[in-house]
Amino acid sequence: MSLKILHITSSHKGGAGIAALRLHKALQNEGKNSAFLAKGLSIDFKNEIFDDQFFKYKKPTLLAKLKKKLSFDENHRTIKKFNIVKAKLDCEIVTIPISLLKVHEHPLVKEADIIHLHWVGSLIDYLTFFSETSKPIVWTLHDANPFMGVFHYPIDAYKNLNIQSWEERMLLLKKTALSKIKNGACVSPSKWLLEEVLKTNMFSNFKTQKVISNSINLEQFAISYSKKNAREKLNISIDKKVILFISDSLEVERKGFDLLRKALEEIKDSFTLLTVGRGDVIIKNDKIKVKSLGFLDGSENIAQAYYAADVLVLPSLEDNLPNTMLESFSCGTPIISFKVGGMKEHVIENINGVLADEISSNSLKNSILRFFKNPNKPTSEIIRNYAKVNFSPEKQALAYIEIYRSLGNNNSI
Repeated sequence: MSLKILHITSSHKGGAGIAALRLHKALQNEGKNSAFLAKGLSIDFKNEIFDDQFFKYKKPTLLAKLKKKLSFDENHRTIKKFNIVKAKLDCEIVTIPISLLKVHEHPLVKEADIIHLHWVGSLIDYLTFFSETSKPIVWTLHDANPFMGVFHYPIDAYKNLNIQSWEERMLLLKKTALSKIKNGACVSPSKWLLEEVLKTNMFSNFKTQKVISNSINLEQFAISYSKKNAREKLNISIDKKVILFISDSLEVERKGFDLLRKALEEIKDSFTLLTVGRGDVIIKNDKIKVKSLGFLDGSENIAQAYYAADVLVLPSLEDNLPNTMLESFSCGTPIISFKVGGMKEHVIENINGVLADEISSNSLKNSILRFFKNPNKPTSEIIRNYAKVNFSPEKQALAYIEIYRSLGNNNSI
């Protein structure tokens, strides 16, 4: 009998949600019994999407109302206090390992043989979930939150030292909860994030701690675009030098748009900056023409932007293995980035892009100029082949299957 693997993530959208859903599909393509659970999407072990009543609002009982009013419920009281604190923070995102949802009671959790966690901030209640769930746990880290308290990246922790007490308290709660896991595996899509987690000993009781890259289905982005027709659709001349920047929000400091803005304001050559994401773009340089596409949904629309660009600039200050990098490679579009996170591991000079020498607007500017002056730019075929070799869904699925086997002690998976 094949082991049943359940992927749990807070949302099926966003970087972590998309990556989790891609893994779920990759496992199914290998004939494995995989299900998916998120607040906005539930897929059972028959691969059927269903109307999940578990996350729907339920009218509270009289006793629950009384407890809430009198603040007898510790979790509710903590969440209420933290929401007040959260509203005053300068950060991308914060979550706490406390939830009013009893995810351990979900029918799919009860049916599963192995629980595969992804981005679960504010979805699972750590203490309850890991006390009540004795099944093997695989945890794919999509950011630093599983080994931090409330923050998801160190950059935000440094900016908000005024809530250090919350950070320490929630970190201690996580350590206590994770110590209850007897059969677990910790996976990071990048070497950088695995090195960071190993420094903390948060997952030292897990059997396995290793790197498995996320995957990308090349066929999903193998849209029949050429650079010429992609630009025609976007009303961009074929002779223009086009830089692409993508972020869910252009204002997130970690994504480095401010450094790109400063770099472009110092450039004397003419460029078109193509942006995808929420937010306004103002570049104080008459040589730079900005074309903002706003938020895009669907692989075909996003692929059009990749195909239209000469290069994707990915100037993240901290990042794991961003989906934008995998998507760009799958479209044959090279990348310019800093030597951080997964980019440091996969962006290779004259193969698929350029790494800036240091994290600064000046270094980014020089890298952009160097890229466009290079007569031997990497070809789209070489870049796509790199994606095929390194981010294959089959390769990712097989690596995880080995982990499931080791935890489930079942070679029939």
